[in-house]
Amino acid sequence: MIKKLFILFTIALIGGLSLLFIRLKNKPTSIYPFPYFVDSAQYKTDELSEIRKSDVLIIGDHLGAQLDKYLAPVVEKLSKNLRNELKIYNWSTKTEGLHRTIKKLRVLKKVPSIIIYHGGSEEFFEDRLLTADKDIYDYNMKMFKDDRFSSLLMTLPDVSKILYKKPSKYFYLGDKIKPFNKASSSFVSQTRAELIYHYFAIQLDDLATLSREKGATLIYITPPVNLEIAPRIVCDNSVSNTILTEQAEIEKLIEAGSSKEANARLKRLLSQSIANAQTYFLLGRAQLGQGLISKAKKNLSLAAAYDCGNWRSNAIFNKLIIDNAKKNGIKIIDFSTIVESGLGRNITFVDEYYPQSIYYNKLQKELILIIKSILKI
Repeated sequence: MIKKLFILFTIALIGGLSLLFIRLKNKPTSIYPFPYFVDSAQYKTDELSEIRKSDVLIIGDHLGAQLDKYLAPVVEKLSKNLRNELKIYNWSTKTEGLHRTIKKLRVLKKVPSIIIYHGGSEEFFEDRLLTADKDIYDYNMKMFKDDRFSSLLMTLPDVSKILYKKPSKYFYLGDKIKPFNKASSSFVSQTRAELIYHYFAIQLDDLATLSREKGATLIYITPPVNLEIAPRIVCDNSVSNTILTEQAEIEKLIEAGSSKEANARLKRLLSQSIANAQTYFLLGRAQLGQGLISKAKKNLSLAAAYDCGNWRSNAIFNKLIIDNAKKNGIKIIDFSTIVESGLGRNITFVDEYYPQSIYYNKLQKELILIIKSILKI
């Protein structure tokens, strides 16, 4: 009898260990709690040798790429007292999130002495998570943020196979960037945003650490947000027919120049339409009409943050960048605030994304000053 029990126990043990082995074998190793993995092979290109020869490297998304138009005067000014012309290489790529930017940096054995990050405006673009797996993602983030486990993960990354729960799908990101499908509901949109904010904060820490390890001085440039663009999608859990009717009437008041009356009605409407992007947008417009610039900026920023369209940067990304700069002692140019200083006084943007050249001229001056101070030239 004992022999039979021992045999059964042995079989069960072997079976259990086999299942555990198969489970662990099919799970990737990762220090970080992300459900996505970027293939680094795609970044091993001829560009790398040029980057290694550069003095300054710019990374980011379409905002970083836009800086190309304004670099020549910066290079000319900084090179005046140098034997050789200062070399700035712009490695920014449209639709590229920070998760890809970091993978690119890891490919570089040697980096320029200055790295400028100007991104945070296309983090909502690439399809890389499932909202149905939110509970699993939250659990894995909790494990990562626990100091006991994070230290262990840094030392022994293979522990992640045991520590992290397996989501229903891993995303392996190659050279083709696939956009998210349009969110089917406000819940999906808001859940995506929440997860992406958490991941972005973790990735900023990773970027700061990576730059420090590679001996580079990191500079952040905050992404400007066009506050005068209406929200693309109002979250369906913050709207009703009554609210829509009231908003339409208030918009007519604003267009007729009755900003004071519109302001009063909008404040009452706020109590009925919590987190309604359009209500905050109209309130900001009404306050602009009254010359209440500071209040208008606050409410227009809330409108952009509550937009369920998830199509650009907003005040949340900027706060994460600013907080990370303070936390890690990183130099920062608050381009967003520079541009917002013209709100209500000038036309600040040429389109939905890019500020007027007058603000880029101010950014040029800031870049020249900060690079001069770092290179001591």
